[in-house]
Amino acid sequence: MGLQLVTAYSYWLIPLCLAFGAGLAAVLYYRNTPGDFSRNLRWILSLFRFLSGSIVAFLLLSPMIKTIVRTTEKPVVVIAVDNSGSMILGKDSLFVMNELSEKLDDLAGQLGDDFDLVRYTFGEQVIRNDSLDFSGKLTDISAFITQLNNRYYNRNLGAVILASDGIYNVGSDPSYLVRDVSYPVYTINTGDTNQHRDLLIKRINYNRLAYKGNRFPIEILVQAYESAGESSLVKVYHKEVEIFSEEIRFISDKQVVTIPVTAAAEETGKLRFRINIEPIDGEANESNNTREIVIEVKEGRQKIAIVGNSPHPDLAAIERALGNSNNFETELFFADNFTENPANFSLFILHQLPSVTNQSSKLLGELARLNVPVLYILGNQSDISLFNAQRSGLSLSGFNNSFNESLPVFNADFPLFISSENLKQLLQIVPPLNTPFAKYSIGNAAYIYANQAIGASATSMPLIFFNQNPDRRTGVIAGEGIWRWRLADYSKNQNQLAFDELFGKMAQYLAVKDVKSRFRVSARDFYAENENIEFGATLFNESYELINDKLVTLVIIGEDGKKYEFEFTPAGESYQLNAGNFKPGIFRFQASAETGTGTLMQQGSFVITALNLEDINTVANHKLLNTMAELTGGSGFDPGRIPDIANIIKSRKDIKPVTYVRKRYTDLISFLPLLLLIIGLLGTEWFLRKYYGSY
Repeated sequence: MGLQLVTAYSYWLIPLCLAFGAGLAAVLYYRNTPGDFSRNLRWILSLFRFLSGSIVAFLLLSPMIKTIVRTTEKPVVVIAVDNSGSMILGKDSLFVMNELSEKLDDLAGQLGDDFDLVRYTFGEQVIRNDSLDFSGKLTDISAFITQLNNRYYNRNLGAVILASDGIYNVGSDPSYLVRDVSYPVYTINTGDTNQHRDLLIKRINYNRLAYKGNRFPIEILVQAYESAGESSLVKVYHKEVEIFSEEIRFISDKQVVTIPVTAAAEETGKLRFRINIEPIDGEANESNNTREIVIEVKEGRQKIAIVGNSPHPDLAAIERALGNSNNFETELFFADNFTENPANFSLFILHQLPSVTNQSSKLLGELARLNVPVLYILGNQSDISLFNAQRSGLSLSGFNNSFNESLPVFNADFPLFISSENLKQLLQIVPPLNTPFAKYSIGNAAYIYANQAIGASATSMPLIFFNQNPDRRTGVIAGEGIWRWRLADYSKNQNQLAFDELFGKMAQYLAVKDVKSRFRVSARDFYAENENIEFGATLFNESYELINDKLVTLVIIGEDGKKYEFEFTPAGESYQLNAGNFKPGIFRFQASAETGTGTLMQQGSFVITALNLEDINTVANHKLLNTMAELTGGSGFDPGRIPDIANIIKSRKDIKPVTYVRKRYTDLISFLPLLLLIIGLLGTEWFLRKYYGSY
């Protein structure tokens, strides 16, 4: 470390600082006669004044101390191990479970103190530790490489030692990510590269939702390896009762057989089905012969009537969006030919009705009498005065047949349902809707989903909102032309999933039967076993105002009857809960909210599905590992040659310590010892003057 004094001004000003200090001493002590102080004391006092004055003057030059710090960073060697389940399915599984960790410890000892050793495990997640249990349900090698490149960017990363079987089932090809790295990769190639005799359920195609009284298909894809001339039985069980059985024969050593199954939805709820393939002689791995699926059976689809004043592209866009959902059955009508019983529908979507040419008084009267939920869509054919009489929660005044082009501004505090990030991003790029130019007034029970933005100015006028009163729910889209949003979704995402989600969520909210519930809990029906189980909840008081200052709890009950208790956390105007991970199975939950005037309850269920990717492909991919090593200047090694890796790394001339030079500047004016010196000089001078009787 080196020190250097620098200033913001020329060093030639330092003599002036000394002259300033000498002048102060001379002015103060020149007039003192020898009788005031002794000669020696006068020199001492002059010296104190000279030093303090000179130092203060020198500080005006903004002096700094430049510190040059040299640090030496040892090369980092990363030892990473694939912690996924496929690692213990090969012929060397005993070595991997019992000896691999010990061998890597010995390797770390061989590398010694010349390197900074960092241990990682990866599978579903990249974790900095050396604890191995090989329980990972997924393998993502690319995530490890990406995280490594980010963490050690501009660091002295000397080498990476990667122990894996090369099998990955999530993420991108890791060989592409190592093409431009500056460190060598040394791979320890575990697992078995030979394909052994094996039958496995490669995939099961099925719909997660069915309706009571219907029959639904299940398609089973069986993969057979090295099984030519063999036969097996495929069986499907529900509640341990066999509902399907079929013999299949294999005519080649690598064959995929598709078995179609049709099952009956005879009861509502979440139904578990177990699919099993009987093993054959000499089969290497029987863990992939059994799979379970869960299908939710509901009472029936909700019927939605889409009624338009006249043909319009909005109608087709809405019908297709809702038709893609398994929850709804849609029918399209025009106001002139609607003859159905409104009571047969769970929701009406009225496009520009009532209109200036069709008041639809009979239909509107029946919907109000039956309290059927309605979604109104306004446009240039709408009769605004008649619309104001529908008690939709929105009233327009001052309308004179003028229209605006209005863009949506999403309301981040909207509490009634959750919108995905994809949908929120779509709302930022969609074209405007054609909305009535008027003064908008909404009721107290209205919840705005998106406001209008006219040009670059956001307004408080609602574009999409929902109103819930004690009798029924209503919604309003205050403009036409929403078909363009579906086109924008396809242009951006090459699909219409976000647009379909918007109308699916709106219809699901409006058509729900229990509109008077003051306590609602939302959760997904299906989770993968590596996902966190998340819940949302909203709570209303007796005046139907959102509150979140009450205790809300939840109990999750497993199939074995074991209970897990949780407490919701307030978030915005609602509640949230992250319950963590659970093992695969069907779970029930019961939530309760203490309102102060009683306890509100909500019940439901969800399914956690197993991830079975690790035992589908058990053939080690050493070619991938060797490619990664060659592209980076490293080498691939069999587990028996692990000790050789240390000697190779030590012999490389490009894996050496790196010295970094860092400059640091410190202002002398903030240097505490210098301040104490100035105070000490002036204080000592003052004390001596007082002590010897001078003022």
